[in-house]
Amino acid sequence: MKKSLKLTIFASLLFIGVCFFPLSNGSAQTNVLLASVEWVSAQINPLKTKVSQLEAKIEAQAREIDKLKNAISNETPILPSSIYVNSLEATVHRGALTSYRVVAVTTFRQKFNVIAEHGDWYNIEYSKGKYGWIQKSKISTSSAVKLPTQVKINKTTTIHRGALTSYQVVATLSRGQSVKFISSFVSQNEVWINVELSSGQRGWIQASSGEVK
Repeated sequence: MKKSLKLTIFASLLFIGVCFFPLSNGSAQTNVLLASVEWVSAQINPLKTKVSQLEAKIEAQAREIDKLKNAISNETPILPSSIYVNSLEATVHRGALTSYRVVAVTTFRQKFNVIAEHGDWYNIEYSKGKYGWIQKSKISTSSAVKLPTQVKINKTTTIHRGALTSYQVVATLSRGQSVKFISSFVSQNEVWINVELSSGQRGWIQASSGEVK
């Protein structure tokens, strides 16, 4: 910066001297002016070269920073804030393995907040202040979870008025029979399916009694 200021002052003084104190010999004056301009150019050109080199280094460093940012973003996947169960039955475990104790059972469209992930598992808050792990294959990041339309009965079973065996039996279904799927519900850590008969009557069966389609 100081060198550039000195050059500017020198060039200004040279211009004033040439304009107001001309040499007697016009040719000599011209030669002095040209020599002075060449000298100033010779001093400025190295500065321009250094500036260009610095700019090139800054651009190279910026590219390296972008590469590092991309590498970090690739290595650190962004967690979804919420997930939705897309399976009839999904178990929540104490740890990120099926061998860990089951702490909760969930079903279609239940929403959970994600805390962390490990391999094929998400750590979720399944109840207020309670945390566990659920398999990624059982969940969706979209709330638009597609529900099944039918339930094919795989063994003779009874339809209850509510989602417990203690509720009144309203009908009996035979193996191979198909009924309409309405919804699902978890009662005492057991999944129940609300079904509708061809007559329009509705009731609840244990999920283990049929296969949803």
